[in-house]
Amino acid sequence: MFQKIFLPLIFIFAFISCSSDDDFTDELNANRLLWQSSQIKDYTLNERISCFCGGLLSWDVFVLNSIKDRVEFDETQLPSNQIYDDIFNNSRTVEESFDFIESLLSQNVASLNVEYDDVYGFPNHISIDYVANAVDDEISYIYTSFEITN
Repeated sequence: MFQKIFLPLIFIFAFISCSSDDDFTDELNANRLLWQSSQIKDYTLNERISCFCGGLLSWDVFVLNSIKDRVEFDETQLPSNQIYDDIFNNSRTVEESFDFIESLLSQNVASLNVEYDDVYGFPNHISIDYVANAVDDEISYIYTSFEITN
């Protein structure tokens, strides 16, 4: 009796899990195609990190010809142990954000939620919980103030 009920439930759960992963990947791919179809090469956006962490957590990213050109931020907020190169290297263009989301799909994160811009398809909120039931490991990346500059 137990096997008659338990085994079908395992298969149903596995099917639901796979389809939700597929749905997430489909949504990622559809939004990436929407972004690519816009052919936006020059833009700025604000990237803000929300977490239980220190350091500079907000900056503007300037992209020219689809390449990260520079980041700007309030230098008075820069801790002494953080340097411009760290901020520049850790900031993301839209395409780098898509790549980041894709990389998270291959990791074993407890929770991943992504919201996309309705018009251009770029990620405007990425929320990650790396370990279920762990305290203070959640992190969000919020993208605002998007502006096409070409």
